[in-house]
Amino acid sequence: MRNATRTALAALFLGVLGAAGCTQSGGTTPDPVLPRPFDGALSYDQRERQVLHTADERLVADCMRRRGLSYEPQPLATGGTDPQDVNPYGLLTTTQARQDGYGITSARLAARPLADPNRDRARDPGWSRALLGTKSHEVRISLPGGTEFFYNSDACVTQARQALYGADYDRLSSKYQVLSNQVITAVRNDPRYQSAQRRWAQCMRAAGVTATSLDDPRSFVEQRLKRADSQSRQLHDVARYELKVAGQDADCQRTTGLPRTVAEAQAHAETTGAGVRTTDLRRLRGLRAAAIRRATAPPTAPAVREGSGREVTG
Repeated sequence: MRNATRTALAALFLGVLGAAGCTQSGGTTPDPVLPRPFDGALSYDQRERQVLHTADERLVADCMRRRGLSYEPQPLATGGTDPQDVNPYGLLTTTQARQDGYGITSARLAARPLADPNRDRARDPGWSRALLGTKSHEVRISLPGGTEFFYNSDACVTQARQALYGADYDRLSSKYQVLSNQVITAVRNDPRYQSAQRRWAQCMRAAGVTATSLDDPRSFVEQRLKRADSQSRQLHDVARYELKVAGQDADCQRTTGLPRTVAEAQAHAETTGAGVRTTDLRRLRGLRAAAIRRATAPPTAPAVREGSGREVTG
């Protein structure tokens, strides 16, 4: 009964989307690409996330099999707006606003826990050590701002990622995640951004939404969703409210020139920030592109060893 109710609510929400929003026609101006730190070097679209996840899980299973253990690849969680699709500055395109609002209500409707096919195997300490590695093989890497990350070099999850992305990808992606956070902070503190945000807030107030920062409208939707129970009427009302506020938000961002202001402030922050090296960024982008190529290439048959020790492919 619970699944049937969830399906009905999801269909209802899609009905709200169809009634309240419409897709762009051929005569409309396409949405601009919203700014992200370092041109979105750390961002992957839905298709890329899927193929990379599938390839990574397959490589983990191969690694575990070579150690005489069984690992069942896990599916990628789907449904609703992925956190990676949310702009780090809170920017929103008109199409996003009309189709899914902020993705908050749809994410709640789509949320369903995935069953872990390896739950029983994980109780075996030897299996867990093979998957996650051991402390004696811990590698620590320093990052900008005094932070660091670590991994266990003997872990199948580590060896699978390195086979897919390259040995230096995690260091570079972690470094540029820290730098990206620094850029986002610098942009939000930039007087140009703060002035544009004040103009946006005035526009929102004129539309009937009292907001002072770009984070506020999402917070308003989340608060209403927390108060709503699973009754379809209440979720229907929250969905309508979300689509309405998101549409006003996107319109005010566009009319006040917020995306352009963010792009200008971001360009300044990226060129003046400490630790930015163009050679590292080029290498990160190269590793990213290579990983996508590997993930989309047809899988090859795994190598096996005959009794003589000679490798053959099956």
